[in-house]
Amino acid sequence: MPIEKVSKHTSRIAAVQIMYQKDIINIEIGKILHNFINHYMLEAEEHKDINLRFFKRLVNHFTDTSVDFEDIISKNLLNEKTFYSISIINKSILKVAIIEMIFEKTDIPVIITEYVEITKLFSDRASVKFVNAMLDKISKQIERKCLVNV
Repeated sequence: MPIEKVSKHTSRIAAVQIMYQKDIINIEIGKILHNFINHYMLEAEEHKDINLRFFKRLVNHFTDTSVDFEDIISKNLLNEKTFYSISIINKSILKVAIIEMIFEKTDIPVIITEYVEITKLFSDRASVKFVNAMLDKISKQIERKCLVNV
């Protein structure tokens, strides 16, 4: 696997971990990011090949108020699920994937595949199917700001 693909994959995993921490402890993203970069990344072997530029681009959009994650996710739910009934890790995965869909030029099928693979690391088989279906549905409705000519 080319190093760029590996590092972007690792960056996505790290971004999901940061979003999860943000959702769990609800502290300033800057503090979480500082701790992650200055402590965890230095010690964790699996984050040695991270694409820091791509990772920071994803994380910088976590507090973007123009992205209403709850609305985007809620209007695509099936089977009487609610936003609050989704596990925090699955919400974190969906949120980071939505950020990448909106703000990065990555092809949608690549984004879906990547985040489905990440879901396999953190969740069960039912969650993998759920995240896959949600990302497919969301991708058909999302406005990609990265592709708009300014």
